[in-house]
Amino acid sequence: MLTYQGRYRNITRNLRIIGVDDGAFPADKRLKQDALLVSVLFQNLHVRVLRVGLIQVDGRDANRVLASLLRTVRFDVVMLSGISFGGFNLIDIDELARVTCRPIIAIAGERPDNAAVRKALQTHFRDWKERWRMVRSAGELHSFKPLPEEPRMFFEVRGGSPSFARRAIASTAVISRLPEPIRVARILARELSHLAYPNLS
Repeated sequence: MLTYQGRYRNITRNLRIIGVDDGAFPADKRLKQDALLVSVLFQNLHVRVLRVGLIQVDGRDANRVLASLLRTVRFDVVMLSGISFGGFNLIDIDELARVTCRPIIAIAGERPDNAAVRKALQTHFRDWKERWRMVRSAGELHSFKPLPEEPRMFFEVRGGSPSFARRAIASTAVISRLPEPIRVARILARELSHLAYPNLS
């Protein structure tokens, strides 16, 4: 796997970072449902581009939809709010790094419970082995504190080094330990979901 830490070593503050998060959806298992996938391009802590797509809840189209949102956008790194969107619609960050030739960082506020994830996949999905492969291909789990007064963040990175990922996260964790591109994507996804599904609680 190619890495890009040399290319970005001295320009962390000017990185064009895309944050990605998903929206809420009605909890009605009887219906085939979609969830919003929101991508926000940040540069120097300013929003430059906003794009929104639809993914199938518990489906297998998250990689394809996200790749389409990234198309024609000039960016340096993608930050994901984990790898699971719209329920268990998983993003294969290893594949996404190869397709985009850019670092992909999946970030979580708590240590992922992969044993519980595997059990849920085995219970609910006939293709659980392929979904579990995506979880495993995310690679080694790392952690650090972007802000000394807040708890640790956990992350996996493909297409870049852990040290580069730490610098990129720290450069945008200015209000809380959550990087601004993801925090803003989360807010927008939540509000847009209430417009798409007015009956959401």
